[in-house]
Amino acid sequence: MKKAFTLRAVLTVTTGRLLTESKGPNDNGIGDLYDILNHMTRDNLFTHQLGRAAGECKLWLLRWFPELAVFADGATLDKWIAADKTGTGQEAIKMWLAEMKVMFPEIRDEYEIEPIPQGDHDVKDPYDELVQMRGTAEGVVIIEIGD
Repeated sequence: MKKAFTLRAVLTVTTGRLLTESKGPNDNGIGDLYDILNHMTRDNLFTHQLGRAAGECKLWLLRWFPELAVFADGATLDKWIAADKTGTGQEAIKMWLAEMKVMFPEIRDEYEIEPIPQGDHDVKDPYDELVQMRGTAEGVVIIEIGD
């Protein structure tokens, strides 16, 4: 089952930079990253699991859409960000994407993405993974919210 995702969400996975679009004054668009990674992995990821899942999904996105490899070098984006006087970086990202689309017309605004093959994502208990990442359970607190 394929699902459409914006170029910015896809590039967030392939570049490792948060390029998602803000949906309001207190939003950085990270929900789009959760959406694409949850879809691709068939999981319900926690924040500390996003990096690992992105690594698993990046390989597939670049295999399915090799044109996205042109975004690997972030130097051009960095130049746009340095010139962005708004302070948010959002205008810089828009200008960078517009420039790249002119140079590489095969780049689309949206990509139809399917889940990665079963077995290519390691489903881990979020608590266990966090403890493993920290090396200790000390300070990891579970709060149960009632019905």
